[in-house]
Amino acid sequence: MAKIRMAENPWLVIRHVEHEDIGTLRAAFDRAAVECRYADVFRGDAVPENLSGLAGLVVMGGPMGVYESDRYPFLTAEMNLIHKAAHASLPVLGICLGSQLIAGALGARVYPGPRKEIGWYPVEVVAPEDDLAQGLPSPFMAFHWHGDTFDLPVGAVPLFRSQLYENQGFRWGRSVYALQFHLEVSANMVESWLADKGCGAEIAAVPGLDPQTIRQRTQQYAPELERISDRFFTRFLSQSRSAAAFGPVSNVEP
Repeated sequence: MAKIRMAENPWLVIRHVEHEDIGTLRAAFDRAAVECRYADVFRGDAVPENLSGLAGLVVMGGPMGVYESDRYPFLTAEMNLIHKAAHASLPVLGICLGSQLIAGALGARVYPGPRKEIGWYPVEVVAPEDDLAQGLPSPFMAFHWHGDTFDLPVGAVPLFRSQLYENQGFRWGRSVYALQFHLEVSANMVESWLADKGCGAEIAAVPGLDPQTIRQRTQQYAPELERISDRFFTRFLSQSRSAAAFGPVSNVEP
């Protein structure tokens, strides 16, 4: 295993379904020689109760809703861990369901949106001065696969929006980032999702949504999204290292 330069402890990646992996984030981890380990809750892995031995937390997407903790008890455990990490200045990144869990852990409401947003749609940068969003094109084409949305937690800085969903991403404190859209996808990942039976059924239930159109747009837009994700994730890991030096959060500072 490569020597860890950024931190002696590994990052924890929580996965809710096998095909929603860290994607292009892996390349940023590899360049920084950062180790990560998985808690695959869909396989029955337990979510840690504390932050001992962790350098950071990544929470991936999934088909369940934050408000379904009665059916999926691990969601409550995840939000407890996210809350502890956020207030201890441990870096946290949440994508899709992960972003909704961050919002819920920080006291915001998570709920079904007006309709599902699946496929390639433009995302606008609403905080171009943010260290991670600075220099990103606005708008840029991003991949989406969600039907839920969230209100912003108190103290959060909105970062991204789309035409259908006002809240597509935010920063909380110095090192907690939540992305509703899928910045981490590659063309191969999108194809694996389209081949998944559950994803196929979800697409079939959305009027006017065509898998072949998604495939064509993936070939068109995925290469640029990978470049954008590389810049964002590299900055996130670099900033996480700097933020850790400031210690625990006492008052949220936008």
